[in-house]
This record gives sequence, structure tokens and C-alpha cells, in this order.
Amino acid sequence: MSILNKYIWIVDTLHQAGERGISLKELNEKWVRNEALSCGEPIPRQTFDRWKGNILDLLGVIIECHTKGGYRYYIENPEILSDSKLSRWLLDTYSTVNALSKHTSLHNRILVEEIPSNRNFLAFIINAMKDNMVVVLTYKNFITEKEHSFPICPYCLKMFQKRWYTLALSVHENKLRIYALDRIVNAQLTEQHFTIPKDFDAREYFSSYFGIVLDETVKEQRIILRAYKPHQNYLRTLPLHPSQKEIYTCDTYADFELSLRPTYDFAMELLHAGALVEVLEPESLRKQMYSWVKDLWNMYKEK
Repeated sequence: MSILNKYIWIVDTLHQAGERGISLKELNEKWVRNEALSCGEPIPRQTFDRWKGNILDLLGVIIECHTKGGYRYYIENPEILSDSKLSRWLLDTYSTVNALSKHTSLHNRILVEEIPSNRNFLAFIINAMKDNMVVVLTYKNFITEKEHSFPICPYCLKMFQKRWYTLALSVHENKLRIYALDRIVNAQLTEQHFTIPKDFDAREYFSSYFGIVLDETVKEQRIILRAYKPHQNYLRTLPLHPSQKEIYTCDTYADFELSLRPTYDFAMELLHAGALVEVLEPESLRKQMYSWVKDLWNMYKEK
């Protein structure tokens, strides 16, 4: 079991303990029962103190101690677990893995989705990002199906629809590009370091996009979608974009407002819903959807 899993277990356990916190003795009682992590051995205090610092560095979680009432440890900044999507995702993923690992006998009855791009280059890109190292990628594009090698500076990682992508500066073009990890044939570290611009913010960069189609020619717009029952509940529980808000509700439908760039991948997502979601605004997106649906109709009509 990796050290990161151990850190996440500690954060998850302290988070569940809430403001009251938990003593090291109580923590160790839970720890020892989880033999997959602990191998039946408690956490020495010196080790726990060292891990607290590592958890702060890696996850941004501050672990403090109530000196009154028996030295009980707690998370001083629990808001990080809701504000930081990565920390929340790691905790949710760990909780899922922990629950599934206790019931491996049910493996034929618990079906999960594979993310193939996890396997080969995810850890490699993360390490390159950590040390700000230039990477030479050998990449196979889906369109050309030819392999090309070129240097990149990996700025950030993004998961989208069961694939991992890295947003990177193409050194030769001096332009930010998106690369799918499952299309990387090979990757090698160079001895060159790069510096990320101080004003670069990964979340802000993607804030106006739906997914990973980074078409700057498409302007950010106010979009109104009408979701008919029962699809309105799907949009409520799994919003299409962080800007989404519900602006009208009645017995038969609900209207949602979003602010983003209606790129190709966003249009494809709307097509997935079929006639259960209608674009009300803007007219340009409505016409684009009509064009896609018309082409689809003509394709099947000819059959």
C-alpha cells in the first residue's frame, strides 16, 4: 500500500472525527485494525509527526492538536476538503477503494469503468510536473495516426470522460496544447527545467470550457438549456459546468443557465441527451444543434 494511501486514510479518519478530533491512541486502534495499511503495527508518534508535515505539503491539510481534553488531533482547515477538488477526489477515491477492498468476494457483482490512461504515463507526468522538467513526448494523434516526437512543459493534468489529459506548453510552437495520455507512445525526461508563469491558474484556465476542446475562437456565452422530465434531475445532481444554475422550474421541465464556450465537446454532450434537453439560447448554438441533428437524421434516413 502506497504512502499516499496512508496519508489519505489519516485525513479521512480525522475528517470523520470532526472538530472534537481523535487521540493518537484512538487513531492507532483504528489503524491497526486496517491490516492492509498497518500490517498490524501502530504508528509511532515521531512517524505521525513527520506524516503531518508531509500531508500539509501534499494535500494542503493542516493537522493540529487540542491540548485540552487529552491531546486530540483534528483538521484545522476542513474547508480545504470542499474547496480543493483534488483533495476531495482523493478522499472519495480512497473511501471507494477501501470499501471495495473489504468485499473482493463480490468482484463479479461490482462493475467499474476503466480509465486506461492511468496505467502508463500518469505517474510520469506528475513527477515531471513536480520538478518542472521538460518532457519529450512521442505522440500518436487520432486524426493523422502518425507518431511525432516533440518537447513539452507539462502545466497541469485534467481528467475528462474516462481519460487523463495534460495541458502543456508546446516548446516549438510556444503555445499551450492539450495531450491525451492514452495517445502517448513514449515519454522521456530531459535535463531542462521550465518555469510556469506566476499568473497561471489551471482551474481558471479551464473555467470557460466544458471539457478539453480548447477553441479560443468560440466566445464565452450565456446558455439556457431546458431539461424535460426526468432529465432535469440528472442535471441537478450532476451539473454540466460549475457555472450552472437553475433559473425556472415547473411540473414538466426546468431551465438551467450556464456561462461557457459552446465548443464541439459541449455540443456532443447535449446530443447524448437527445430530445430530453433543448437549447433555448443562444440562437447560434440552437442552429448548430439543428445542423447536427439534421445530419444525423439524413444518415439514418438513407439506411
